[in-house]
Amino acid sequence: LPSGSEVSQESLLLHGPFARKPKRIRTAFSPSQLLRLERAFEKNHYVVGAERKQLASSLSLSETQVR
Repeated sequence: LPSGSEVSQESLLLHGPFARKPKRIRTAFSPSQLLRLERAFEKNHYVVGAERKQLASSLSLSETQVR
């Protein structure tokens, strides 16, 4: 049987302040999406507001993916 301290240490690793968040799934952009995103970035490094919404819509991506 594990001692009380072993159980609490394991619990801290899984749920404590330094527990890792599950990794988010990385978006795989198509070559044409990458080209459009890179061109938008060259013009303006911070695509925000209506421009980001329009770009995301035209690329069939979410606004979060176009940041």
